[in-house]
Amino acid sequence: MPVIAVDLGGTNLRAALVEDDVVLQRYALPTRPGDGAESWLEAIVRLAAPWREQATALGVSVTGIVRAGRWTAINPDVLPVPAGLPLVRELRRRTGLPVVAVNDGHAAAWGEFRSGAGHGHRSMLYMTVSTGIGGGLVLDGRLRRGSTGLAGSLGHLLADPGGPACGCGKRGCLEAVASGSALAAMAGAEGQTGPVRAGEPWAEALLERSAHAVARALVDLQTVLDVEVAVIGGGLGLSAGYLPRVATAMMGLPGRFRLPLLPADLGDDAGLVGAALLAAGRRYRA
Repeated sequence: MPVIAVDLGGTNLRAALVEDDVVLQRYALPTRPGDGAESWLEAIVRLAAPWREQATALGVSVTGIVRAGRWTAINPDVLPVPAGLPLVRELRRRTGLPVVAVNDGHAAAWGEFRSGAGHGHRSMLYMTVSTGIGGGLVLDGRLRRGSTGLAGSLGHLLADPGGPACGCGKRGCLEAVASGSALAAMAGAEGQTGPVRAGEPWAEALLERSAHAVARALVDLQTVLDVEVAVIGGGLGLSAGYLPRVATAMMGLPGRFRLPLLPADLGDDAGLVGAALLAAGRRYRA
C-alpha cells in the first residue's frame, strides 16, 4: 500500500506518493522560511490532500532534530523552527493518518541504505552537501538517531577553530565553511555575485576549500565509526567534479583512515524514499 512522503528543507518542500521505494507521483513548492511553522504545516497538509484516501501513513523528513515527535531547529538560520514544535501530533490531527517524522539526513541515509548506493552494505555514513550539510549513520544495519535525535548532524563537526560563526551557536562548523550557503557568503565577501561554479579561479578556490574540509571530516568520522562506505549526496555534493575533489583531498591523508566514496543514487528523492520506508513500518533495521 502506498504512503505519503514529505521532505521539508530550507529551500524546497516536496511531497510524493510512494509505494515501497518507487515514487508514483510528486509535487513541490519553494520553502519560505519567513512564513513560519503554521504556514509549513498547512502546506504539507495541502500537498498531501490528493493522496490522503489511498495512503496508509505519512512520513515526514525535516531539517533539524525530531525527538518524540517534536521538532526543533539545530540551525535556525536554515528554518526558524520553534523549539519542541509538536510536528507528529499536529500532522496526525490534520490528516487523520499515522505519522512518522525524522530528520532529513536520517531519512536520506535510510533511503540510500535500503534502495540506493548503500544497498548491500551493513554500515554506511551518508553526508548531504547542499545549502547546508547534514547526514545519517547506519551501523550494523540499523539507523542511528541517538539519545536526543542529534546523531548524524555532520554539518556541525568542527572544521575550522577560527572559522565563521554557525547558526547553531558554535564557530567553525563544517556547515559554516563548506556548505553551499557558506560558499555563497564567502563569494559575496570577495565581491563575487555569480553562482559558485567550477571554472573561475575564485570559484575553484572556494570549491577546493569545501572539498578539503569535507574530506577531513570524513576521515575523522572514519576513525570513530569504521564504516564500509560513505555516500555523498546534495546539490553541491553531486555537482560535476565535486566528489573527485573530495577523493583527491582524502588521498593526501593516511590510507588507514580513508574510506570508499560513492555518489548517492537517489538524488533529491533519497529523503522521500527514506521517509516513506520508515512510515511504511520498516522502522530502523534492515
